[in-house]
Amino acid sequence: MIPMQLRYLRTFVAVASTLNFTRAAEQVHLAQSSVTEQIQSLEADLGAILFDRSGRKLRLTEAGHRLLQYAERLLALGREARVAVADAATAGSPLALGALETLSARWLSGPLERLMKERPGLPLRVEVGGTGDLLARVRRGELDACLVWDAEPEVALSSAIADTADLVVIAPAQHRWKQQKVVAPNDLAGEPFFVTPKGCVYRRIFDQAMADLGEAPNIIGEFESVATLGAMVARGGGCALMPRLAAPLRNRHIVMRPWHGKKRSAAIHLVWRQQAVQPPALRILLAVLTDSQLSHEPVAAVDV
Repeated sequence: MIPMQLRYLRTFVAVASTLNFTRAAEQVHLAQSSVTEQIQSLEADLGAILFDRSGRKLRLTEAGHRLLQYAERLLALGREARVAVADAATAGSPLALGALETLSARWLSGPLERLMKERPGLPLRVEVGGTGDLLARVRRGELDACLVWDAEPEVALSSAIADTADLVVIAPAQHRWKQQKVVAPNDLAGEPFFVTPKGCVYRRIFDQAMADLGEAPNIIGEFESVATLGAMVARGGGCALMPRLAAPLRNRHIVMRPWHGKKRSAAIHLVWRQQAVQPPALRILLAVLTDSQLSHEPVAAVDV
């Protein structure tokens, strides 16, 4: 019996993610014949067929699906072990943090400044991305942690609220809401709204905020970019609801009012992978970002 090796599991994950031996070989920098041999060795070791090769397209078998869950965790554990050993052997390993573009630009500088004061010289890497991509990279161990809006509970991931942001409604500058201090659900009758598509975290926030509405909101357009929502509102075509941190600032074409529905804020969650040994830099980050005294105002205007 050939012992299961991490490099074989790495190859298996590459094939499972691409469902193509050629692309997987490019991804792991091996010859295609070597990829095939490693998969065959894994199948012989486990006594199970991992891929269905009978059709035109490669498919994972049920055994393959089950192995994939363990393979990703074992590879992440292997990376964790390397980081722990490297951190003990050197002055410290780099901290890799992911964040949504809005949070990176409008919120993160304050916590990072405090982090750098608490650990001077800490190698730090901050990357931006979408919620799904950031969470997947944390699961795989490519990022130590990430910052997203309203993270939902997930196996193998831990999360804590780092801060909250009030929800606001934005409307064209001359809208009737200009005369109001707040906007409540009963103010929305017939109002046209711009939203992001289903599956986007900003759309989830919108849907949750509108859950206590007597009737479905009047959605007249969907746009992937929150900045585009602001631009459309500024042109007078409709309204939008979003966290204050994501709303355009200092724009004379827009009026902004606090939202007074049942859901009035969105939480900024720090998400990290559950692991037996947390790298020291991650422990410091958790202490800094989950400090109950931490609160930050937007630091940069986004003019639309």
